[in-house]
Amino acid sequence: MEDREEEKAGLEDRLSDLRDNIIHEILSYLDIKQVIQTSVLSKRWKNLWASVPDLNFNSKGDTELTFPNFFRRVLSKRGACNVRRVEFFSRLPLRVSSMEGLINYAVSHQVEDFRFVSDDIQLISLPACKSLKTLFLSRCKFGDFLTSLGFDFANLTSLDLYVCCFCYSGNDVGDPFGSCPNLRSLCLRYCRFPSLKRLKITGFQLVSLEIQGFGYGDRGLQEGCEVEIFAPNLLSFVYKFSNPVDFCGLHFPSLEYVEVHVWLHGTEEATDHDKKRVSLYLMDMFEGFGNAQSVKLYCETIQVLNLIEGLLEQQSSPFKRLKKVEVQANLESFTLPAHVTKYLLAGTIGCD
Repeated sequence: MEDREEEKAGLEDRLSDLRDNIIHEILSYLDIKQVIQTSVLSKRWKNLWASVPDLNFNSKGDTELTFPNFFRRVLSKRGACNVRRVEFFSRLPLRVSSMEGLINYAVSHQVEDFRFVSDDIQLISLPACKSLKTLFLSRCKFGDFLTSLGFDFANLTSLDLYVCCFCYSGNDVGDPFGSCPNLRSLCLRYCRFPSLKRLKITGFQLVSLEIQGFGYGDRGLQEGCEVEIFAPNLLSFVYKFSNPVDFCGLHFPSLEYVEVHVWLHGTEEATDHDKKRVSLYLMDMFEGFGNAQSVKLYCETIQVLNLIEGLLEQQSSPFKRLKKVEVQANLESFTLPAHVTKYLLAGTIGCD
């Protein structure tokens, strides 16, 4: 029994003797409530939680009243310690003042990684932040405060937006990411830009771009909205679970990989005019992929290309450097038509 007590004491001593930064790294994997509970372990741990650089808030087990009060108390007791990462997961509706308080705290304390996940749409304002490098936002609505430039994060390198809505007032053209000059990775999933006539995505350093759940009407854009993307260093472009839209300009001189999964909802009820329009949208989109070396398409994409008999045969292949084409056949009866193969490969030599 005595040996066991000595062994236990030795373990406790070794844990307490760890440097603060090592303990902080261990605590970064825990929810902030669990981190605070470590303060009862010993005097060494009493105030250690208040300087942890990673804050993980979760509303599980709280109410609309207790949760905002809890995180306000946490922030007030941390003092001037900077934060490296803030992760905020809420299943509860939050007051605008609570959201603004959290965001302003993170910005003023040099946050580098900010992640916000909500079960309800939250109206938020994003102040300029030079320290931010990684940003993930879910179910957020950006109001009329947005200018034509949008976000203002000079050092942001990765941006992931899920079910977010951009509400512009008095602007027909929006370039929401143009003020993020160092952005390298951008992912837009089921985002909406309902009031724009032209959406611009400018990314001089953008290497990876993924767009999901895009289209007209309830798919995020007003009917007829044009989409222009200027990304001279883009290597990978993924466009999935979407409808063909009017990509009026795609500037991808460095493009290597493309993945496209589109379809036309209600194909059987669609008029010939609608079928031709979406087919031409897709063909115009492919014109912007001329420098791609590897292309992955889905059978639904091929069906859109082939909606109007004889239309595709009139088009020359847009691809000049293609080395590989992969077709994902989700339908058992699907076969790749010969004229589609010719359209894809006619401009290349030795393509697989």
